[in-house]
Amino acid sequence: MTSYPPTAIALLDCAQLVGSPKDGSLAVLEDQKQYAKFAIPPLYRNAINRMQLPLLELSHNLVESHRCTIDQDRTDVILCTHAGTDRQLANHYRVTANAMLRQLMTLSSGQTAEQLNKLLPTQFTSSHDKVGEMATTMATRIAQNCKLTGRAFAIEAGNHSFCQAIALAYDSLTTNQAQSVLIAIANDTPEHSSTQRLAASVILLKRCDQPIAQAKGYLANVSTCKRDALPAHASSEGANSLVLCNPCSASLTEQLKTTLNTHNIELDPRANILPETGIVCGALVLNNWLKKPNHQIQALFSNIPDTQTAMSFAISREFKTTEYQEKSTVVLCDKQIWLANRLGASAFWQGLTDQKGGISPLQHDRYAAGTLFHPHGAQHDNYYCHATAKLNADELDLLAQPQPKEVLAHTLKQWQTLNLPKYCKSMVITATNLGPFIERRKLLATKLHALYSQCSEILGTGSSPAHICLQQWQAQFNKDALSEDFQASNLSNQIAAHFELNDCQHLAIEAACAGSIAALDCAKNAISSGRIDVAIVAAIELPANLHDLSLCSSQQMLSHDVIATFCESADGFTPGDGCALVILTKHPFARKYHWSVLAELNAIGSSTLSKSMIAPNSEGQIHAMDHAFSQTPVKPAHVEFVETHGTGTAVGDAVEVAAISSVYGPRQQHTLKLGALKTQFGHTFAVAGLASVIKVMLSFEHGQVPSNLIRGELRSDLQLSQLGYDPMHDEKTYIAPKGMRHAAINGFGTGGVNYHVIMSDFAQ
Repeated sequence: MTSYPPTAIALLDCAQLVGSPKDGSLAVLEDQKQYAKFAIPPLYRNAINRMQLPLLELSHNLVESHRCTIDQDRTDVILCTHAGTDRQLANHYRVTANAMLRQLMTLSSGQTAEQLNKLLPTQFTSSHDKVGEMATTMATRIAQNCKLTGRAFAIEAGNHSFCQAIALAYDSLTTNQAQSVLIAIANDTPEHSSTQRLAASVILLKRCDQPIAQAKGYLANVSTCKRDALPAHASSEGANSLVLCNPCSASLTEQLKTTLNTHNIELDPRANILPETGIVCGALVLNNWLKKPNHQIQALFSNIPDTQTAMSFAISREFKTTEYQEKSTVVLCDKQIWLANRLGASAFWQGLTDQKGGISPLQHDRYAAGTLFHPHGAQHDNYYCHATAKLNADELDLLAQPQPKEVLAHTLKQWQTLNLPKYCKSMVITATNLGPFIERRKLLATKLHALYSQCSEILGTGSSPAHICLQQWQAQFNKDALSEDFQASNLSNQIAAHFELNDCQHLAIEAACAGSIAALDCAKNAISSGRIDVAIVAAIELPANLHDLSLCSSQQMLSHDVIATFCESADGFTPGDGCALVILTKHPFARKYHWSVLAELNAIGSSTLSKSMIAPNSEGQIHAMDHAFSQTPVKPAHVEFVETHGTGTAVGDAVEVAAISSVYGPRQQHTLKLGALKTQFGHTFAVAGLASVIKVMLSFEHGQVPSNLIRGELRSDLQLSQLGYDPMHDEKTYIAPKGMRHAAINGFGTGGVNYHVIMSDFAQ
C-alpha cells in the first residue's frame, strides 16, 4: 500500500490590520484609490463586501513578498467569514423592504400609496449585487489579484472558523493536494466601536521537506479534544504552553492554569488581552505568538469548546514533520436527496427517468402577491422568470423560502441509513449560502421594525387587507428577531445531532455553484490525511425565493422561459431548491462496519484560473480536469459518462463543451454521454454538484444513464455529433460491466471556481 511521505508545513508569514482604538474603523476602507489599485471596476465598487479591500491589501503584500517560494498554480485561498457582511445586509434589506412596500402599495390607493412609495429604498443598486454579496467572491477575488489558481472557497464555523481553516489547510498540504495555502479572515461588525473593532488577517502556509529560513514556525499536528482533556492533550503534543484562541473567564483561566502546572505547561491566554475582533481573534493570537519569539518552542493552540470537541493545532518553532499516513481508497456509502417534488433517492431516480423532472410554472401569488413580477424584463429588485423547481414544502416565509433547518430535518427523516459509530472521528460539512436570510433579517431587526412603524403610521388603524398584510410582515420580523441557530454551520450541527456524533467537527462552506463539490473535496482530503474517519457532506440551498430571483434577474442570469442546455433557445438557467447528503469514508473503515460501497471517489481536480468574476473560462475548466486525471489511473478514454455543469447559457455551454473536448477528445467507437441534471431539476446552486454525484451513484446502481430533457433544436456550433458526444435524448445502458464503470462530474462557479470529479462503481 502506498503512503503520503512525511512532510513539514511551514507558516511562512502572517499579517493583520486591526481597527483604531478610537472607533474600531480601518483607514484602508476610506481610501478610494484601493479600488483602482486592485482593478475593481466601477460596476463592482458598490457591490462588493467592504472587508474585501483590507483582505486584498494584506494578501497582495504577503504573497508578493513570498512569490518566489510558492507554486501559484497549487496555492489555495481559504476565506473565513460570518453571516451579515455589509453587502449581504444592504441587499436583503432593500429586497425585503421593496417586497413589503410594493405589496402594501397594491393594497392601498391615493395619498396612502404615495406616502408608502416614498419609503421605497433608494440605495444604489448594481446588476452584480448577487455576485458581489457572496462570500465566495471575496476568496476568488483574492486569488485573481494574487494570481493564485489553486482552490478558492469560504467557510464559516462560528468562533471556530480559523481553527477549521488551519485543519483544512493541513489536510490539503499533507495529502499533496496543495503546495501552499493562504488563509484570510475578516470580521464585518455593522456597528464597530472602540470595544468592537474591525479586523482582518492573512496567514501563508507552505508544504516543505526541509527547513525554510524565513518561516515563522511549523504546523506540527491538528486534532480535536474536549475542555477537560486539554492539559493532557497539550502534554501529549510536547507543548511548552497552551495558547487560547478565544477569550475565557478568569475562573476557567485559573482552573486551567492549576491543572497545566502539574504537566509543566504554561497557560498563555493571549485572547484575553487582545481587542474584541470576533472571528479574527484566533488569527491575531497566532500572529502575536509567531512574531514574538520566546522560550516556548512548541505550543498547542485551541478554542475553548462549549460542550463538544474543539479543533486544536500544535505549532513548533523548530522544523517538524507531520505524521506518516497510508493512502487508502475513499468510498461513498450512502445518500439522501430532496429536489423539487421528489423526496428521497428513489423518487429522485424516478424524476430522472420519467421525462418529467421537477420544473413547474412559478406561482407568483406566493411571491409578494406577484407585485415584483415583470415578465418582459426585470427592473432592480424585481424578477422576470416564469418557472422554478421549488420544493413542495409546507411552510414558506414571506420571501417564499422554506426554513432550511426544516427542509433538512424532513430530508433526514426519510433516511434509513448506516449505524454510524458515535465516537469515530467525524466531520459534517455543509455547502450552502453563508449569509442565511433569516440571520440577515435578525441582524436587520431594528431597521425592519422601524420601517414597520413608519408603514403603520401611514396606514393608521383598521382591518383592511393592507393592515392584515402589514401585520403578517410584522409577525415575520418578530419571528426572525427571536430565531436561534441560523448561522450556516448550524445546519452541520443539526446533522451531527441527528446521527448522535460525539467527536465531530462542524462547518459550512461556500464555493458558489460548485460548493458541494468543494465540500466533497475537503471531506476527501480530511479522510485521506487521517484526521477524519467518516464525513457527511451535505448541501442545502433554496434559491427559488424573492431575494435570489430579484438579484439573479438584475444580472440577467435566469431563463425567460425554461432552461434549455445544449439548445439553440438557451438563454439562462431555471432556479431550483434542493437538499442532498452523502456519507464517505476509507474503504477499510467501510469494510470493518460491513457498509455497502456504492461508488469510489477516484479523484477531484480543481482550478481557479479565470478571466473575470462572471465569465466561464475554458482554460480553467481544462486545468481542473487535468488535475483530476493526474491523481488516478483512470484515463479520459475510460469514462463513459460526463455529468456537465450545463447551466443553459449561450457562452457557458460552448465553453464547457470546448473544455470537455480538449481533455476527452472526440469519440470514434462509443459516444461520450453528456448528462444535464439542471434540465430536469433546475439549478440548485450549492446543491448542484452533490445532486450530480447522487445521480451518478444511482446510474451505477441501475446500470443506466438517464436522459436529459432536451428543449428544442440542438446547437450546431457545439458540434456534438461530430465529436461523438451524446446529449442523451433517451436513457442509455452502460457499455462497461458492473465494477468497471467510470463517470465524471463538472462543477463550476462564479469567480473561476472549477472542479472535476472522477468516480467509479466499486466491484463488490
